[in-house]
Amino acid sequence: MRLLDRLFGKKPSAEQEGLAHGIQNPIDASVTGIQRDEAYADTSLIPQLSDYVAQMIVSMLRHSTDAPMIELDASDTPPNVLDTKIGGEFYVPSGMRPPRNHETGKPLYLLAQLNFDELPHLPDFPEHGLLQFFIAGDDPLYGMNLDHPQSQKKWRIRYIPTVPNTVPPTHVAHPSWRADTDLPLPDRNYAMKLVPTLTAKVINTTDYRFDGALQRCLSTMNDRDRDFYRTHEGEILDTINDMLAYGGHQIGGYPLFTQWDPRPNGPWQGADTLLLQIDSIDDVMFADSGVANFFIRPDQLRRLDFSQVLFHWDCM
Repeated sequence: MRLLDRLFGKKPSAEQEGLAHGIQNPIDASVTGIQRDEAYADTSLIPQLSDYVAQMIVSMLRHSTDAPMIELDASDTPPNVLDTKIGGEFYVPSGMRPPRNHETGKPLYLLAQLNFDELPHLPDFPEHGLLQFFIAGDDPLYGMNLDHPQSQKKWRIRYIPTVPNTVPPTHVAHPSWRADTDLPLPDRNYAMKLVPTLTAKVINTTDYRFDGALQRCLSTMNDRDRDFYRTHEGEILDTINDMLAYGGHQIGGYPLFTQWDPRPNGPWQGADTLLLQIDSIDDVMFADSGVANFFIRPDQLRRLDFSQVLFHWDCM
């Protein structure tokens, strides 16, 4: 059942839609019939009506698509080896070695680490353990394989189920940067602790599921508002995009893409859970303001199977 149908029990009027979400139609509710049609055609009212329709759609999207996520914000506190963080040294358990690029033999570098013992819990995500994300410093794409995005030959994910209380120096690794090392981090000493905040976010316009969510919202609108949207779709979508524009480092929720969402096709299908997003902020820079995302299928996440995670990043 549609959201507004649930609220009102029948197809709502424009005024009801506005009241339901605290949004006021610029055309007074007392204006009816032909006069109301003329008001919607009044070019002087286009800016206000465009904002009204955009706000109404965004409000409906918030009700229907809000998803839990963890925002990860920079901290001024230097991280330790077990913290949730970007960059820096990392823990290597007994019996393991620091990961290497299978094609070149050179070491991989820690992009980010998640300590689930200290993070708010998200559905299906681990409640304990470390998840480490490694990328290549000897590859212009940092190890990403566009044809086989789940191939971890040149990048790697490691899940360590138990977080130790202390880490002896012999189990700490920090690969040395070479003269030709190329990473989205500013220098060899860069390490940034991340502070989590459990929140929820609405779908954004770069997600491949946005159009379906938008069409469901349009189907609940009255004819005047829907016709106005179709006549002024470009301007209204620009406003919606501005209202929904957000990025940053995060776990879960909806990803951000600077170009397009690859997930409807090929090996990406079904990998709709955002395991981690690292944005070009806080001195991190993926080429020209790019965004890196790691995706996993929900059933694989529940099994803690990180062997088929898909790595993608794009930039302007």
